[in-house]
Amino acid sequence: MPDARFRHARPILAASMLLMGACGLIYEYTLGLLGNYLIGSSHDQIFVVIGLMMFAMGVGSALQRRIDRDLVDAFLLIECVLGIVGGLAAIIIYAAFTVSASYQVALYGFALVIGVLIGLEIPLLIRINQDYARSLRANLSEILCMDYLGALIGALAFTYVLVARLSIPRIGIALGLINVLLAVGGLAYFRPLLRRPAALATLCATSLALLGVGMVRVDSWAGLLEQRCYADPIVHRESSPYQHLVLTERGDNTSLYINGRLQFSSRDEAIYHDLLVHPPMALAGRREHVLILGGGDGLALREVLRYPDVREVTLVDIDPAIIRLARSHPDLVRLNGGSLREGRVRILDAEGIDRGTPVTVSAPSKLSELLLDDRSYPIAEVSVVLIDADRFLRGIEGTFDVALLDFPDPSTVEVAKLYSVGFYRALASRLSPGAVVSVQSSSPYHNARAFRCIGRTLEGAGFRVMPYHQNVPSFGEWGWHLAWAGPETVAERRHQVDRLEAMPIETRYLTPDVLRGAFAFGKGWPPDPDPVRANTRLRPELIRYYRRSVD
Repeated sequence: MPDARFRHARPILAASMLLMGACGLIYEYTLGLLGNYLIGSSHDQIFVVIGLMMFAMGVGSALQRRIDRDLVDAFLLIECVLGIVGGLAAIIIYAAFTVSASYQVALYGFALVIGVLIGLEIPLLIRINQDYARSLRANLSEILCMDYLGALIGALAFTYVLVARLSIPRIGIALGLINVLLAVGGLAYFRPLLRRPAALATLCATSLALLGVGMVRVDSWAGLLEQRCYADPIVHRESSPYQHLVLTERGDNTSLYINGRLQFSSRDEAIYHDLLVHPPMALAGRREHVLILGGGDGLALREVLRYPDVREVTLVDIDPAIIRLARSHPDLVRLNGGSLREGRVRILDAEGIDRGTPVTVSAPSKLSELLLDDRSYPIAEVSVVLIDADRFLRGIEGTFDVALLDFPDPSTVEVAKLYSVGFYRALASRLSPGAVVSVQSSSPYHNARAFRCIGRTLEGAGFRVMPYHQNVPSFGEWGWHLAWAGPETVAERRHQVDRLEAMPIETRYLTPDVLRGAFAFGKGWPPDPDPVRANTRLRPELIRYYRRSVD
């Protein structure tokens, strides 16, 4: 007959399994997401890490057969060890990333060790619970049901709560604290059954102290480690559910990095944004309604707002964090001319269905050279929609005269769909007659296949296309595509460029001669050693071309 002192053991063990199931899944997601941030390979690392951890859990389940006595002692010891190893894994892996090219060994090593420990704890808990369950069937049902339910709770908590509120290292430490607190609870409840309660109590106290210090200090540790990855001092860093943002500054140069990749340097961002914005603005039949997809830093918007005939601008960016940063950080406000400052722009969360009510943007008639220019321009209307651009185009109504596609390079599935035939067709349906589009297209030299694939994809969506390029010192030779769905032939559009005597407004870099030269490529360039396919959602060829170029 079970000991009456432990009559509540079954619900306590079931609740423990619920928490363990949640923690186990979140450990997998945390290491997978960390791998994505560090290695930059979309969901590949999540798949690899989960696969490794599932394999290791099988190894742990086999190893637990060797534990034939003192099951509660062994279980509590495993919880403490899992708390320490799992809690500190993320910050240790990140430290390895900052000092060694072999950091993947640490990532996969921790995944295997944590998987083995999780594989040990579940069957041990089942064996402990068999002394209190009515039957084997009830035992397995109670424990496994709680494990699966915990996994669901963990997935929801990770997706909607933890990633939005905690850094990855803090998520790991929070999980570690849960494991150690489970050990503390087990130590208190099952103390009469323990062979070494004093040693376990010491281990629990030490683990709690170490993880407690880590919870308080881990973000500062991560900041010190992250600084090793950047040549210039970090002045701002934050993680959102979508990306990790880092702003650096040295002297008069400000740089923005997203997921470790340079987005712009203030020393030469004028070259990039002039080439992105002004060619379509100069060649469009009209430019009253402008669409910017991406560009949450407000730099492309700054250039668009300088045109006196622009009446409405809709900027679509999925991440509120970059919008908040661009309209509040002094360095970015100085660079984007306050194009997203509070009081001039209202942030609209339209869930991809409604553009919302445009907000009037008023600008003084005289602006310093640090902002825009010394000319006057009329009021424009700006709507900022914080949703996925693909979803936006499938639900929005109305048409645009100019569209500027300022997306990151297509290194992930999520981004690659924004360079697909289906996406470009949706864009074409939202363009007015005579509308012109520019597409950020990576490097035509270092990523030649990816560059050509973007052009081929635009053609597959019914656009006529003219590729162009310019040297941006921070990135090297960079490329864009000019596209339109109207009747003008490429020859007619090129003639329009050749006849351009002056830019419509005073630009900081681009001139008609530079623009004409941008559409010229050297003999045999871009190279065409083999045909490239158009990129589609179901067959993301662009990722393969891009990764082949950067590997």
